[in-house]
Amino acid sequence: MRANDSSSGCGPRVARLLFGGVLLLVAGQTLSGCNAFNPAFLNLVDPTGSGQFQSLDNAGGHVVVQVVNNADVDEELVNYLQFVGHVLTSAERRALRPRIRMRLRITFVDGTFQTIEFITGTASFVDPAFDSIAQPDLNQNDFDNAVVLCDVASVQLEPGTNIEVFVPVELIAFELIETSGEGGQVQTTFEARERQQPTFRALTIDERDADGNVILEQNIGVRDVPTPITNLTCGTVVSVVIDGTLAVPFLRSVSTAPSYDREDLATVARIGGRFEFRVSAQ
Repeated sequence: MRANDSSSGCGPRVARLLFGGVLLLVAGQTLSGCNAFNPAFLNLVDPTGSGQFQSLDNAGGHVVVQVVNNADVDEELVNYLQFVGHVLTSAERRALRPRIRMRLRITFVDGTFQTIEFITGTASFVDPAFDSIAQPDLNQNDFDNAVVLCDVASVQLEPGTNIEVFVPVELIAFELIETSGEGGQVQTTFEARERQQPTFRALTIDERDADGNVILEQNIGVRDVPTPITNLTCGTVVSVVIDGTLAVPFLRSVSTAPSYDREDLATVARIGGRFEFRVSAQ
């Protein structure tokens, strides 16, 4: 992350402090002058009150950005992973969340900006046969909230980047092959053409025609993308709330493993599931 100068009177955005899992981008010498925090922020960073922060209704000096992952995992996918050896207790099954990462750009009123990568969700949910292969993608610690000093002009998805979801299973792509049998009869069989190992997969927005009509449903509805939020006042808590379901296809006529007909464009477009992103400020 980049350090930027502040025009808020709370000093430069220089030092970084990790408190209660929240990254505080603050100037060490000015903490005592910026300790009037929004109650919504205090509930996030110090729910027990042990930090002894002062709280005022109209707090200055900071903006909180948090990602709230309320998405779930399709039951068919969970059942498959348990079938192949992934052990889950009832509590762990209820707590499963898709592993999602995104990069958000926080732009300040002076034109400078910081890009922060957020990652949230269950990091241990993967086909055991591919656990070692998946580790480079899953070894990041959760990071779902950050605090920056004012003045913030906007928070938005980093331009040119995608939101990604971790697909925890191998996907087998099949192709339908036609052959001529005896008497000229046409026979059809599915043959495996490609195997995609567990990895992060970019979520794509529904495809529209020139009139704005959806012609191909993908992972995110056109009204469900995370929209930029602007003109933020000091003390604001910005929340990006994720809803939806991680899912993969199963071509049951061919395989019991996650699989699909690669000519089935509608199925291919929905690999990874369906999600909604809501951005709000309080």
